[in-house]
Amino acid sequence: MFLAGINTKSLKSTQLTHITCPSCSKTNTTNISVIGAYKHLLQIPFLAGKKAARSTCNSCKTSLDYKNMSDSIKLAYHELKETSKTPIWFYSGIIGIKILVLIKIFSRYL
Repeated sequence: MFLAGINTKSLKSTQLTHITCPSCSKTNTTNISVIGAYKHLLQIPFLAGKKAARSTCNSCKTSLDYKNMSDSIKLAYHELKETSKTPIWFYSGIIGIKILVLIKIFSRYL
């Protein structure tokens, strides 16, 4: 088990209906996902990282990252990225530590 590292989680995913796959030229087969990364310590998430894009064709199983996407897929990714939020549990380690510190501080005065 690693003490610290980076994990990823798919935040939002949708199928693109009006875009053709650049490899097989079929329409309505491309899925795009917004993937969020977070830093963890002992498998407890502490900090949110960057959001990344992944496009996959259901027909030819081609998977593209952001650099290799066509402009129309990049535009759809940016629209999807605007609506996807970073989950609060990406910061659960920091929230937990702050709560423990506040309990310790206020326990002196009670």
